[in-house]
Amino acid sequence: MQKPENDPFGSDVGDVHIRIGGATPCSIQTSSCTPGAHRVYVSAIEQLPLLLQVKLAYSDNRGATWTINDIAAVNPSFIDRPWIAVFPSKTSADQDQVYVSYHDFSVSQIWVAASNDGGKTFGPSVDVLGTNGIAFVNSFCNTVPSDIEVDPETGEVYVQWITADPVANTTQGCNLTQIENFHQVWVAHSPPATPAGLTVWDAHMVFDGGPSTNTDKIFATLAVDDSGTPGAGGNIYSVFPDNLVAADQFDIWFTHSSDKAKTWARPVQVNSDMGTHYFPWIAAGSTGRVDFIWLNSPDLTPSDAARSPWVVTFAQTINGNSATPKFNQTSASSGIMHVGGICTNGIFCTVSGGNRDLADSISIVIDRGGSAALAWTDQGTVLHGPTHITYGCVKAQQSAIVGANPGLSCKGPAGP
Repeated sequence: MQKPENDPFGSDVGDVHIRIGGATPCSIQTSSCTPGAHRVYVSAIEQLPLLLQVKLAYSDNRGATWTINDIAAVNPSFIDRPWIAVFPSKTSADQDQVYVSYHDFSVSQIWVAASNDGGKTFGPSVDVLGTNGIAFVNSFCNTVPSDIEVDPETGEVYVQWITADPVANTTQGCNLTQIENFHQVWVAHSPPATPAGLTVWDAHMVFDGGPSTNTDKIFATLAVDDSGTPGAGGNIYSVFPDNLVAADQFDIWFTHSSDKAKTWARPVQVNSDMGTHYFPWIAAGSTGRVDFIWLNSPDLTPSDAARSPWVVTFAQTINGNSATPKFNQTSASSGIMHVGGICTNGIFCTVSGGNRDLADSISIVIDRGGSAALAWTDQGTVLHGPTHITYGCVKAQQSAIVGANPGLSCKGPAGP
């Protein structure tokens, strides 16, 4: 049964993100709390009471009722593309650490706000670029936020974004058009938030393909695997689309870091087929195990006029932390889920007339049984047809969680 959030201020602008937190803080059933459940967090950009700021809502009874924080993250330059991440408490969701990352609408810096009380209150937004002069200059005025993740054993935080270079950023749109080649991928790292909700960042370049290459067939995304040892950090993984092989050939590229994002392995190509590959997303399980989802078309220049067909692809590696990871790729969708082009220029698509029917929406998580749960926007074979969300669960490959009970597959998310 579906129930609305029922925000008294009305609907939001968009950019919805969802995460699962710690155990609900109750031992007896109440109207707002279900014992044995986990807190669910949903973020969005709001219209009211504060335009283009981040609202965080959470539910302790599987979505039946919601508590709303209308000032989770606030920036005077307004906020775009917020993502959230959660370090679940092992005792109570009221002690979850919740993080919101976003960029602003002026100089397009990457910011993170943190909560130590399960999303009830947040500390001030912190600029993650300020400690690295090169990152600050290269990212000035044009970035695409590209995921935030928390190490499941240490609580350390990682945030990622893509950008171009100072010349391209300031002469080709400056946070508006997104028409230049976003050829740099960056990741910043912070220890867990302080009691005051502050984070302290060090930023590192993941990859620079040069100004003739382009990673903005969005998004670059992150994952952190579970070392399985309390206090020991995991490997960090980055995936992004790029035309490194040829100007009109966008493939999925993958790299990893084993030293808290300081250094990164040489990127390797994930997909084994030709064509166009957009919207990669990843989730990591036990050490070295990473699951992927992306969209792909056999057309190198997909367009509405060509009615270019698109399908959803799933892939997995179980040695993603090695210099030469191996990938197994399979179809995730049962057939075509979109025809036409896919515009990746964000809000500028409304000016260029590009096809943004899919709304940049795709997701993957690993469930309790170690299987991959997938979700994507789906239009079938009708150009500009009605859009719905399709869910899929992949059991065919190896479990992403070593020792997981396969009987729990496709029955809900992983968690403490």
